[in-house]
Amino acid sequence: MREPLADIAATALRLGRPTTSGPVDVADVWINGDIGFVLLLHRRHDGLPAEELYYSLRAEDGTWERPDHLSGGLIGLEVSDRSAVAEALAGAPMAVVTESESLVHTGRGRSGDRDEEEDEGELVHFWELLVTEEADLLEIEHMPQDHPAQTPPPSLRREVTGRPLMLVALLPGERVRVHAMRREGTSLIRLDGALDLHSPGE
Repeated sequence: MREPLADIAATALRLGRPTTSGPVDVADVWINGDIGFVLLLHRRHDGLPAEELYYSLRAEDGTWERPDHLSGGLIGLEVSDRSAVAEALAGAPMAVVTESESLVHTGRGRSGDRDEEEDEGELVHFWELLVTEEADLLEIEHMPQDHPAQTPPPSLRREVTGRPLMLVALLPGERVRVHAMRREGTSLIRLDGALDLHSPGE
């Protein structure tokens, strides 16, 4: 019997990285402060590849609450087939496979501070990126936000997980530029074809 998907997502959040649990693969884990998102890949009963997106909030004691299901559906691409992935990328280092948004209770109040009693939900924007096997990591460069008073977080580098799909989740007003990079000795080389992603502010 297959382990419940929410339990698999919970394990991935606790570890802070992708895992594999039998027929279910954790493609990526995206953590932003006290909110975390997990992208799962699996096969439906009809054999078609599908994805599921879960999220959770981190409690004050540092543990993650049981993840809730946000969305899911067919991928439309056989991501386990390297030739199909290469054909879909058509020479680009990355491509957007799906783009979506969901109203998520982020635990932030209207002031932006954590306040669950005031949490009316925020429209979080998601991108699932197909990434070339030539890339070793993604650089997420935070750009100026819609609200000038807010200082964008520092840029971060995320190791490519070895899965062809990676997740980007942005809160309202956040903007990033995503670069695929490969290692050459001790250097990191940016591949051409950066993606600019923006989650409109409220």
